[in-house]
Amino acid sequence: MNIDLDALRPTGKWMIIDCVQSAGIDVTAWSFRRSDRQPVALPQSNGGYCYEWSFRSADNNTLVLCVWWEGLRIDPQGRVCFSENLRAYADTLSQQLEKEPRNRNRTVKDPRITRARHFSTTIQLAHMNRNPVRVVIVSGPVRELGVDGADHDRATGRQLDDQPWFVEAFDDKSGAFSLVRGGHDSPGQVSGSSGLDEPSNTLETDVKSDVPVVDQFATEERKDSYVYNGIQRHRDPNIRKRVLKRSGGVCELTGVPGFPMENGGVYLETHHIVPLSEGGPDAVENVIALTADAHRQAHYAVGRNEMRARCLEIVACRIKQFAVLG
Repeated sequence: MNIDLDALRPTGKWMIIDCVQSAGIDVTAWSFRRSDRQPVALPQSNGGYCYEWSFRSADNNTLVLCVWWEGLRIDPQGRVCFSENLRAYADTLSQQLEKEPRNRNRTVKDPRITRARHFSTTIQLAHMNRNPVRVVIVSGPVRELGVDGADHDRATGRQLDDQPWFVEAFDDKSGAFSLVRGGHDSPGQVSGSSGLDEPSNTLETDVKSDVPVVDQFATEERKDSYVYNGIQRHRDPNIRKRVLKRSGGVCELTGVPGFPMENGGVYLETHHIVPLSEGGPDAVENVIALTADAHRQAHYAVGRNEMRARCLEIVACRIKQFAVLG
């Protein structure tokens, strides 16, 4: 029996902060500006968060996507689907922006580009780890998404769907994807046998056994000891493995998935946040999994000291969460 799409049209207009919080994501950060961490008067109106199109919990286990009701379709199997390509959308916007005379110095930015790319990588993350996502259904006039500001919020309805959705298909090369509501066996309902592995909340099984995550030392030789203050110390080979498991194949700093390898694995790089040469411990609390680009930034970028503090904060939070869940 087909699902009536009208039944999914939002009947109210929830605040996006309420949708995200109801999905299980901590919204404490909304009380502060992203730029300088100063408190804001109205967290629900914090422009650094409320205009985003996708959201992730700190451990990347809870994923929330905003989709337009007008874009929903019923497939031949009677399932509610949403198909798009936000990566292509972002690329097109970027190309258009570069051609504009006002942007000849490439100083003009469009926040839709960043939001679309974040949405696309969230889809990629859910597909790679086979995690369900929560969907905020938004209704309103079909239009090109506008710029920031309450005057440009043309949504007439918004609410969190009570059913989980799954990324049934994702094209790594193009970025095209297809979301399906509920389980795969019946329209709109979560099946007890969906063909998907249930996501795990434990540290040691975040990554499915058939999707190995490897780092830069998988093929490169590395000394099993190092010297600090004239004392020889030994590295624990299990530290890297545990951190890569914890990452779920996703950069723990940026949330961007590692790139797929020809052998079927996922590539990230492990990084000692406080270098061993500065007395940092060889421990999971001091090691983070990063994309190659983020790893280089952690070493050489302007603001790397702030990045170091952020990495320590992220790792501490993830360890605490896994301890509570596991």
